[in-house]
Amino acid sequence: MFKKLLTILFISQSLLFVATSSAGDYQWGMRTRYQSVNDAWLGDATALTTRVKLTVKYQLDKAQQWQIMLQPNYVFAANDHYNSVTVTKTTSPIPDPQGFNLLQAQLSYASNNNWQVNIGRQRLSFDNERFIGGIDFWQTPQNFDALKLTYNNHINWHIQYAYSNKVHRIFGHDATAMLPEDDIRYGILKQKPINELGVHHLNSHLLNIHYQTDNDLNIVGYDYLIENTDQNLFSTQTLGVRIQDEFKPNSLKYRYTLEFAHQQDAFNNPQNFKTWYSLFEASVQYKSQQLQLSQEILAEDNGNGFKTPLATNHKFQGWADVFTGYRMQTGLRDQYLTYRGRYKKLRWRAVWHNFASYKSSEQIGTEIDLELAYRYTRKWEFKLLYANYQRKNGLKYFPKANFDLSTWFASVAYNI
Repeated sequence: MFKKLLTILFISQSLLFVATSSAGDYQWGMRTRYQSVNDAWLGDATALTTRVKLTVKYQLDKAQQWQIMLQPNYVFAANDHYNSVTVTKTTSPIPDPQGFNLLQAQLSYASNNNWQVNIGRQRLSFDNERFIGGIDFWQTPQNFDALKLTYNNHINWHIQYAYSNKVHRIFGHDATAMLPEDDIRYGILKQKPINELGVHHLNSHLLNIHYQTDNDLNIVGYDYLIENTDQNLFSTQTLGVRIQDEFKPNSLKYRYTLEFAHQQDAFNNPQNFKTWYSLFEASVQYKSQQLQLSQEILAEDNGNGFKTPLATNHKFQGWADVFTGYRMQTGLRDQYLTYRGRYKKLRWRAVWHNFASYKSSEQIGTEIDLELAYRYTRKWEFKLLYANYQRKNGLKYFPKANFDLSTWFASVAYNI
């Protein structure tokens, strides 16, 4: 532990020395969070963690077209008595393991005609991150080793293509195949399950084409061809379209989103399936108050549910994370109502979910999510979140949905 802290201190000081030169820039951020979970199935858990992140950018030329960006991240856990997934304990999982990770290390080039190239470890984020995202909610975000090409004329077209051969997941680089001695499965299992590894090797082509019309209608087409050479059940091709528009004929602003995607097995996936995803959202907003009605369906075929292992799953299907695990292999229908509001530096959000089985339409359970945030300054923010899942009929072959679960978070963040 002491050696790790010395290494982090040395790296940070070196990066600061580079950044504070005439062509460099840096910024740092931190987030301390307390989470408490009341889990009737796996057991209660608490975790107090602090994330410290440094972002260094260094310009390589006077025209500021070439740039290097480095982003080290360290998570400190005040106790190790919770199940971080990296080290499994007899509690409900809180996937915030302690440790150092290099989140980003990339070289970028921005041309004079709207093109940009990024190569190296980087964040990939498409649309609302339903399929590809950074999962920044957890203390160790997700990042990719990738080559990314971007065209954005800031008027109509925004085209993104990325080839990725590796994803660095929220469990961190310490989550290797070798089980640590303080893992409850040490001596029982030979190695850590593939779904819990901190790194997955990919052979993935990700294409996202966004077109905005002159009257602000947004149309997105995407094709995500993913080969996961470590976990072949995650190898899929997802082809979809997303349409979003808003209009304000009077004092009320109306917005809607329609999305449909088709997914099938690909590459080394041993399963044979074709399934689909759909989203419908409609909202009305008056000044800073918004009410939104949504329905999201993840269909199922031959026992295989629609899969989103590279997504920011915590944002969807409830903040209690009952249905966001990587082993979710069944169809789901999520109907939810969202209310957002803001007053000066205070903002709030409430979401009510009704979960039902895709095949039988039988009610699985309900969930209420509450968020209250106060932005003291432009960089300081305090936040409280609460999520409560209540089982109704449950879900066969998916034990987590058959037990009540509640959790709450309290956090203070600077520049994150």
